[in-house]
Amino acid sequence: MKNERILVLYDKDEEYARLMCEYLMGCRNLPWKITACTAETDLMNICGRVSPAVLVTTDSCYSAAVERMGAEKLVILSDGSGKRNPTDISRDVCTEHSMAVIEKYQPADETLRAILEIYAGDLAGDEDLSLIPSGERTRVIGVFSPIRRCYQTTFSVLMGRMLGPKGKVLYLSFEFCEGCDELIPPEGAGNLSDLMYFIKSPPGVFSLRFRSMVRKLGDLDYIPGAVSGTELQEIPEEEWKTFIKRICAVEDYSYVILDLSESIRGIFGILRMCDRVYTLTRNDRVAVRKLESYENILAMYEYSDVMEKSIRCSPPSVNRVPPFSGDIPGGELIDYIREQIGGI
Repeated sequence: MKNERILVLYDKDEEYARLMCEYLMGCRNLPWKITACTAETDLMNICGRVSPAVLVTTDSCYSAAVERMGAEKLVILSDGSGKRNPTDISRDVCTEHSMAVIEKYQPADETLRAILEIYAGDLAGDEDLSLIPSGERTRVIGVFSPIRRCYQTTFSVLMGRMLGPKGKVLYLSFEFCEGCDELIPPEGAGNLSDLMYFIKSPPGVFSLRFRSMVRKLGDLDYIPGAVSGTELQEIPEEEWKTFIKRICAVEDYSYVILDLSESIRGIFGILRMCDRVYTLTRNDRVAVRKLESYENILAMYEYSDVMEKSIRCSPPSVNRVPPFSGDIPGGELIDYIREQIGGI
């Protein structure tokens, strides 16, 4: 039997099979070819020619015959038929049959994320996964300030959402603690610290891990920030650079926004990788002095190129920070951010 990396979706529900197949085929850089069928005879014909890397089926379609199809991974979508109930994926994997159960009726991107997580679980030593370079150059945008309470995260996230119509955007937070409820993932979800654990894995394996952790805020992609910023302090500068280069080379983003913190190693080297740097400040005396000190340090250590690509920003104070989810509202702060991102 021929071994080939294909994902087979088998579901007698023709509409679900069609819509999910269309979604998967529209996702770039997946590690499998995608095919779907709605009859067991068609499934047997497919699996008679190739051994699927992943076979995705539903409770109502599951049978001993399906289990014998020889798939590396068998993913069962719990559809309420009562045969199986989805539980935490890490506890529901049956090692004998490489089987896992997840919820069927959830957003398609959540289903894909779960499948990628299951598939990537045993690939730590796989050197053969191929990567397709991204078709367009990614612009890296850094947002950084030595000054606190200047709307840095608000500026970064809203800028990312406002850039959405221009292309696919990824937001990454390097802040010490997450201050936004909309960016806090469900308990047990992977975060930036977990992802960096795989930075020394082969690029294809790392890419799968990356895509299994990406979440969405509207059209904005993001990797949840580390639970504690102290987890990021020990990561060397070169690993951060490798991380950013891999994303830009393969992951099909038009923009990557780095919400940076001085607590990470190699902050100046990371700023040097950015196409544009937004330096947020305030207009009070202490803020002005801190900004002067920061720019003096850049000059002292020969990072004048960072200053040349930096734009000073002093966002207007607002009584209420706009929500990150839902429609982007109007207001003085939104207008200010829109003005700053002109020309990107």
